[in-house]
Amino acid sequence: MRTGFILIVLSMQTAVWAANLTVHNTGVNSSNVLVAAGGQASFWTLSAKPSGAVETLGSNPFRFNCCYFADTSNAAWVAPQASGNAGLNGIYIYDLVVDLTGFDPTTASISGTFGTDNDGSISVNSNAPAATTCFACFGSPTAFTISSGFVAGLNTIHLSVNNGGDPTAFFVSFTSATATPTAPPATPIPGTLLLSMIGILGLGLYMWRRSARMVLTSK
Repeated sequence: MRTGFILIVLSMQTAVWAANLTVHNTGVNSSNVLVAAGGQASFWTLSAKPSGAVETLGSNPFRFNCCYFADTSNAAWVAPQASGNAGLNGIYIYDLVVDLTGFDPTTASISGTFGTDNDGSISVNSNAPAATTCFACFGSPTAFTISSGFVAGLNTIHLSVNNGGDPTAFFVSFTSATATPTAPPATPIPGTLLLSMIGILGLGLYMWRRSARMVLTSK
């Protein structure tokens, strides 16, 4: 009984505690507030475009939703231009940087939903897509989870969208983004506190038994 109890305590002592990562939905400004329709959003930047397209690499998209599934209170559809059009048909890739400094990259997991017009995919660090959408699958969101392919430090989530004809846009909303910190917590974790309390109780019990034996011996 005592051995089993000690094992439970040790398991609590070594428990892993995940922390939230900083990620940003599409359609928000630098304060993570939705921009107005036609307004330029933050965080997601254009990293690749068809040859000859007028959009500037490194630029941010604009909020636009003509006919897709509904925007939410904290995420919205965005397009290369405020009009919803793009310079040319073809593949446009937008990037979001996620910082894993101070976290174990092997424990990172990021989930959410996304949509594209037309077909597209979402991935991390140029790895294989975690999820894809079909050519006309912009009527309902597609779920995704990225749980591998992360590295220490800065990571890049890539959103690829194939413009098969204007308008074109994409949507990303995160529901969970966590990883385990590499540094110990600044304050004692519950397992540490419990172990300390057990130690104090054990010492008190030892002293009580010792005192009781001394009383019996003296008699």
